[in-house]
Amino acid sequence: MSWAFEGANTRYLTHDIHRYPAKFIPQVVRRIIEEYSQKGDIVLDPFCGSGTALLEARLVGRNAIGVDLNPVAYYVSKVKANPIEPRRLKRLWSDFSQKLSPLFGFDRVKPYPLPKKALEVLSSWIPKRQLLDMRRLFTLIMEVKDEDFRDFLLVGFSNIQKNCSWWLMKSVKPTRDFNKKVPDVIPTFVRQVEEMIKKNNELWSILRDSKTWVRVFKADARELSSVVTDSVDLIVFSPPYVTSYEYVDVHKLSVIWLEQVDDLRPIKQKFIGSLSARPKNVAIKSSLAMEIIRELSNKDGRLAKAVKTYFEDMQLSFKEMDKVLKDDGIISIVIGNTKLKKVDVKNAEVFAEIFVNMGYKLERVIKRPIPSKNLPTVRDPKTGKFTSVSSSHVKVYPHEFILFLRKV
Repeated sequence: MSWAFEGANTRYLTHDIHRYPAKFIPQVVRRIIEEYSQKGDIVLDPFCGSGTALLEARLVGRNAIGVDLNPVAYYVSKVKANPIEPRRLKRLWSDFSQKLSPLFGFDRVKPYPLPKKALEVLSSWIPKRQLLDMRRLFTLIMEVKDEDFRDFLLVGFSNIQKNCSWWLMKSVKPTRDFNKKVPDVIPTFVRQVEEMIKKNNELWSILRDSKTWVRVFKADARELSSVVTDSVDLIVFSPPYVTSYEYVDVHKLSVIWLEQVDDLRPIKQKFIGSLSARPKNVAIKSSLAMEIIRELSNKDGRLAKAVKTYFEDMQLSFKEMDKVLKDDGIISIVIGNTKLKKVDVKNAEVFAEIFVNMGYKLERVIKRPIPSKNLPTVRDPKTGKFTSVSSSHVKVYPHEFILFLRKV
């Protein structure tokens, strides 16, 4: 049976309640979970992103734990995999939505007091009228006492940031289009939430009698054992790609609101795969990784340093995973190889070598074609940066690997 799942519907239930780059194909992660775990087992995704693995785990009768540093990932994963009882949600939304009308004093709501520099950044992305309405809306959301419903609204609020700003709609990374006709905030938000409610209710009808659970932590995979106290049966994840995404930039506007910060640089430095990440000086358990770093250092010292830091950080994460995985448990990694400055960065082979040197057994490797994925697919051959498609550019993600490693 093919692992490509070309043409498969990936947007069912709550899978598409929020934009998120480089998402798991639900069918891929479901197949991994069904083949390598049993009902009632605990599945862990230490880089849970939008929570695809968490939702799929619940849908097939497993419990799940998700961990991610990104505040957007934290909220989206919680809401995606934990539906609210429909009658309760209807009542809460009815009470809240009334406050959005001028008849009920929305225009008199005090705008949320974000830090001055944060407002300056937002003002450069969001028109004045829309920003004022966003600040009033955010005030009302933050006043909601029901945590589940507040999180639900925050996800809806986050997902309208791109629509209700000058952000170029066809661009994943932050690019402004000052010719864009920016829609009004409240009607856009209401449509977003009402669509989320439909999907929430569909999911509830499936999970209403389920005894499974999902827990999500906003935490660092390199400190996994400090938040994950359960022993897990299966770990499945798609890690951040080396220098691939500045995830904070992709969710720039949402992060400013959710974290209420005026400087994203300290947050970026914490992310694995960011060019801003700080080196750890860890002895990497992969001769192939060191060979890649040496080859890159002859072409671009900064890039070589970033790749070294990436492999160091991933190894630290692997050690934490080992602490929480049961003996004889499986780790499944979905990862693609890439090319930087004409150097092959063989992520899959490096990860396999690190785990084998940690005492794991490499049981299976699947090479999966990628018919479609929300990733930039080419790099400029001179700079190594992701860019638009042209004949002179190099395709970097035509396929990916699925590794299966057993703890022995």
